[in-house]
Amino acid sequence: MRRFKLVILLGCASLLGGCSTPFVEPAAVTDAGTVAGVAMPLTVQNPSFELPATNPGTFITSAPPSGWQAYGSINNGYRAVGVLNPNTTTLYLDPVPHASNVGVVFLLDNPMNQAFYASTEAGLQQTLTDTLLPNSEYVLSVEVGNLNTDNGPNNQYAFGGFPNYRIDLLAGGQTLASDTNTLRPGEGRFLLSTVKYVTGNQDAQLGQALGIRLVNLNSSVGIEVNFDNVRLERTAR
Repeated sequence: MRRFKLVILLGCASLLGGCSTPFVEPAAVTDAGTVAGVAMPLTVQNPSFELPATNPGTFITSAPPSGWQAYGSINNGYRAVGVLNPNTTTLYLDPVPHASNVGVVFLLDNPMNQAFYASTEAGLQQTLTDTLLPNSEYVLSVEVGNLNTDNGPNNQYAFGGFPNYRIDLLAGGQTLASDTNTLRPGEGRFLLSTVKYVTGNQDAQLGQALGIRLVNLNSSVGIEVNFDNVRLERTAR
């Protein structure tokens, strides 16, 4: 059911030296209190992975970034998640999409043969405080990055290649929609991934907590996938 609020348009038309009655136009307002057709951002914790703060040219992979949890098999060693600040390095050819850090999902299955991959996916995930609402369009936007090969003397990893990725929009822990590796960022580049989902009145997960999952598929030559600038918007329909 839709309610209506009154929007008063300021100004008036001249009528024999006077003004007409101000025009009153109804604007649809949903039961959730948002204006239909207007995209509203939902809260994502630490969306550009700026926490923990990280010095330029360094990374922290001893624990997931603040606000995020590990997904899949992670040991904080050769299978690790965390943050990277690539400033002052050649890992990216352009500045990262937002602020300084990026999220890291690093999966190295055989340090003696870095071209080997086990196809055992892992990544980062977050459960939001917002829940899935009816008659809504959800748009999840995430920047996906492919590290450049770093030939510096202190680098011991072969970052060439790309292990593939997936981005999931969740509700109640169930996948609503995904982007499964539709993009291929060039070496040292980011590309924007967009995932959309539209609800009706009968979706099974209505009222369940929304979630986001960022996955390194570990299904091709390559070690690491980076993520940045995670945004989720809801538009009432």
